[in-house]
Amino acid sequence: MMDCKKLREVLDAYADRELSVDATAQAEAHIAECSACRRAVENLASLREAVRTAAGKPEAPLELIERVRSSVSPRWHRATVIQAIAATLVLAGALTFFLPSVRGAAATALDFLSLKLDETRPVVLEGTLVCRDCLLEIRYGYHAMCAVTGHHGWLQTSDGRLWGILEGNASHELIHNSKLLRRRVRLQGRIFRKAGSIEVSEYELL
Repeated sequence: MMDCKKLREVLDAYADRELSVDATAQAEAHIAECSACRRAVENLASLREAVRTAAGKPEAPLELIERVRSSVSPRWHRATVIQAIAATLVLAGALTFFLPSVRGAAATALDFLSLKLDETRPVVLEGTLVCRDCLLEIRYGYHAMCAVTGHHGWLQTSDGRLWGILEGNASHELIHNSKLLRRRVRLQGRIFRKAGSIEVSEYELL
């Protein structure tokens, strides 16, 4: 049976209908009995509708159009193509506020085409330590083997992305100490964006 804590952890996935059939049934059974969680679902739906209304139709800023134009090959220098690319980027950015299911793809596209982040430079990521396998079990019905193999800590950032924490002296506790799960943490290290992983040099529990 799903309780309030588990429901809040998968609230976005429930609203996006990404949970497994079994998890959805458990969530709906709990919502039917719990007025607080029912209000949370209603508030999330209202918030998303308000954001959709406020966002309206995105328009590409001239500065972004110029940045895209300077980063693409000459044969693409047609105004309509440039505007289409820029509008797509802006739309992807807007969608990240109210459609968690596209956050990862939108963030990756914006990073690559607009921010051009240097993966050799140290970065700081904040988020919550989670067990990826347990999260997949709750959301999609995957049969987690954590009871046998133990939990393995991953970082979930506020945009919903999951980052694998690479094994190392500074990251051992983050990966293997199950008491740290659901703790907020700030990690510093080197990211491997395409692999969705971070090499931790130091961390701080928040």
